[in-house]
Amino acid sequence: MRIRNRKGKSIIACYMVFMIMTVFLAGCAGKDGRVTEPEGVPDGRQEQDEAGEKGGAENGKGRDYDLPVEEADKKAAREDCTRMFELAAEVCPEIRQADASELPGEAAEEAVKAMGTSGAPVSGTDVYSGMENSKDMERFLEGCENGESGEITEYELYSDGRIGRKKFSFDGETMYLLAISSYWNGDNVVLGDISYSKVRDWSYTEKGWFFYELCVPEYPEVTEPVYSSAMIRVKPLEKECAQITEQYLKTIAYNGNNLFWTDWDEEHMEGIDYNGLFEYLYEVRGYGTFDQARYTNGIPGQEFEELMTSCLPVTREELREYAAYDSDSGMYEWIDLGVGNRTLGAIVSCIPEVTAAEKNDDGTMTLTVDAVCESMADDSFLTHCLVIRTDEAGNVRYLCNKVEEGARKEALPEYIYRIRR
Repeated sequence: MRIRNRKGKSIIACYMVFMIMTVFLAGCAGKDGRVTEPEGVPDGRQEQDEAGEKGGAENGKGRDYDLPVEEADKKAAREDCTRMFELAAEVCPEIRQADASELPGEAAEEAVKAMGTSGAPVSGTDVYSGMENSKDMERFLEGCENGESGEITEYELYSDGRIGRKKFSFDGETMYLLAISSYWNGDNVVLGDISYSKVRDWSYTEKGWFFYELCVPEYPEVTEPVYSSAMIRVKPLEKECAQITEQYLKTIAYNGNNLFWTDWDEEHMEGIDYNGLFEYLYEVRGYGTFDQARYTNGIPGQEFEELMTSCLPVTREELREYAAYDSDSGMYEWIDLGVGNRTLGAIVSCIPEVTAAEKNDDGTMTLTVDAVCESMADDSFLTHCLVIRTDEAGNVRYLCNKVEEGARKEALPEYIYRIRR
């Protein structure tokens, strides 16, 4: 099986690199950020010069964010979100719990499908699955690329049970986004965060990624950069590639370890950050959620070595040489990922995406993997070749990794090891 690795078209004016991926603006705030519908939002979707005449800076004069939202738009959003909650609740009753910590995965998938029966584009928590009714979103974006005016409303189901409503409009030159989040509270649907902004830059790639960057406050209005980039997968990733990505790559990714963005093989295992990698392999191996409290004094040598040697072509002797190991206690050191031991750069915010998978005669599988970078609006920010072997139980063994040569590889930051050696 082979899937074409197609580079997307970009109309991004310039690249911006932010240090750490924080939140997805316009609909991705956590539950703790829930608020009721704000009072006193000015009526009228007016142009900026009209807003200035009727209210000065408070109504959006001279800026392209926090634009006024009409009461009619908020009313329509509440009605639309209520309908979506009703559809989702038919197959996922948990969504009616106002303080749901996380929706069950399978139930959330069924909820997205139920919401899709409305005919509107709907995205769920699985970033690789694309959206329900994606053809409508494709037509809208392709029309925008050709300068055709139009609008479309897309819905998103979040893992904590909120539903987001995003209305994209394009006037032939400029795109705008009215984003509203909602959640179930008692017997009613309550609107949460509301934002109406101009889209600074956007692109739609041949692989099916929609990247956009919103206009946000800048210095001197704010003293720290406001993260304003987002991405949505419109077309689904090929099913087998999505399954491999979810099962063997997504948990590890590129932050907190360097397994997928450094070159290594059986003869060259010295560069891997084993101490940082442990917690990610722990979860990939199916041991459950990593419990930091168990390892505040380090990781027992036998436990560490059994996991590493089962997942990588590395020996116990090599681990004791290359990793941070205390021979007196027989423990491998471990500390949480924090400010002092975190690598900075666009690569750490990327997510992996398998674009091709080839089965080899020796039973191994060679994967072509793209690192999808939201902050750089790039669906192949970095490409690497990963060889794995899986057994009948679904356990994986990573055999080697090779980063494709190019400008991106040369610009990768120096990796900061979890435990400085």
